[in-house]
Amino acid sequence: MIPLLSPEESRALDRHAIDGLGVPGVVLMENAGAGACRALVERFRGRLTSPVIFGGPGNNGGDAWVVARHLENAGVATVPVLVGERAKISGDARVNLAALEAIRGRVHEGEVDFVSLCSGATVIVDGLFGTGLDRALGGAFAAAVRAMNASSAPVLALDIPSGVHGGSGAVLGSAVRADVTTTFAAHKLGLHQHPGVAHAGEVLLVSIGVPAPESATAMLLERADVARAVPVRAVDAHKGRAGRVWVCAGSPGKVGAARLAGLGALRAGAGLVTLAPRGEVARALAGAIPELMVEALPQNVERAVELLAERCDAAVVGPGFGLDGAAMAVSLGIARGLPVPTVLDADALTALAGSPDLSLAGAPAPRVLTPHPGEAARLLGTTSGEVQADRYGAARRLAAATGATVVLKGARTVVASADGDLRVCPFGTPALATAGTGDVLAGAIGAFLGAGLSPVEAASSAVVVHALAGEAAARGDRGLLASEVADALPAALEHCRGALPS
Repeated sequence: MIPLLSPEESRALDRHAIDGLGVPGVVLMENAGAGACRALVERFRGRLTSPVIFGGPGNNGGDAWVVARHLENAGVATVPVLVGERAKISGDARVNLAALEAIRGRVHEGEVDFVSLCSGATVIVDGLFGTGLDRALGGAFAAAVRAMNASSAPVLALDIPSGVHGGSGAVLGSAVRADVTTTFAAHKLGLHQHPGVAHAGEVLLVSIGVPAPESATAMLLERADVARAVPVRAVDAHKGRAGRVWVCAGSPGKVGAARLAGLGALRAGAGLVTLAPRGEVARALAGAIPELMVEALPQNVERAVELLAERCDAAVVGPGFGLDGAAMAVSLGIARGLPVPTVLDADALTALAGSPDLSLAGAPAPRVLTPHPGEAARLLGTTSGEVQADRYGAARRLAAATGATVVLKGARTVVASADGDLRVCPFGTPALATAGTGDVLAGAIGAFLGAGLSPVEAASSAVVVHALAGEAAARGDRGLLASEVADALPAALEHCRGALPS
């Protein structure tokens, strides 16, 4: 996994480098700017005729002045532009601005026609603000951002595109749309959630000359993480040891959700999968997929919990299960009483949202919740827009409130544990935005729980394998079928295992 730093963790890393390791701040700035300049030259070698370099009054501006100085030393005539008040520049940034001006003369500042400068640019460097920005851009800063975005020249951002929140990825009023972002020392949270993802473009990690952190409270998932978490099956394996998963799903008109969740569990490796709908729906499901067993779930909540406890290693509850009173009572009874690891999805989440107490901390076994933004909003008593504005915060709040592992679905799916740690999936495709793919994911998580993985490892592994399966099965950005995603799960798992060094 790759560490993802919050703005606070980024500042702490710098303080540790300076105070703990004794590396002067000006050296860190020099390394950051020099590394960004190398990336600029490598990516845009043919576009260095007239580079326009924007710097703000803080340390991000100091990085920009280092870039400009290195270009000048290489014989490239730059157009450096200071946005903001010169009087506010201090410390290492002031040192590097003075060094640049000693080489090429005074930079552009004050009443500057940003549009005119950007229209003549062959490449643009954005060094207005870094990860510490926590307010909407206005005035000259917003005008500079508009000019950069209106230009046809490619843009390289330093550390994070100006205007993108370093912690959430939200846009603070307006933000630079970069083609490349050179982020320093470690990846940042804001670069790995939308809309920050779209504004960052290609993200390149640049060393600042001190050891990069090995871990953080948030981590970016990699294919190799799945390979390490999901063991290779023993040659003498049999279905009884591969995990017995019961899928409590399906109601009149919603049998497809049950089938897809069951198929997801089978394709993710469960040895035995039983669909457990309520009542007469069992007849509609019987035989539809030969490999899936079907057994009607008792209407009595206590008997349903007893049956599942006797017969399964993991359960999935909710896909198409129904929202009538009886269905919601069974969902909540299983959620609070079943002594095996359980995935709560779809209708089970709606039932939980309607209960007076969200906490599942007293459940006798781990729980994994798989909400989409709308379901997360209902659980948190907010709106889907507010959830999407801070997906990390929403996932953490929901995990804390429920005591469960939370999988907040969507682009860059977030997995949050009850202790506040986050994992982020960088894989996926817009083609996954279609009915039934969430049911497949719930089944896959159930399969990994049934195989003995911890809730966080089961959720993380299933999310990555599901996203990669979507990428492999998609034939564009739409038209993907959920069943095709399920069918691609085994190959996606093998693709992850190929990421481990031989």
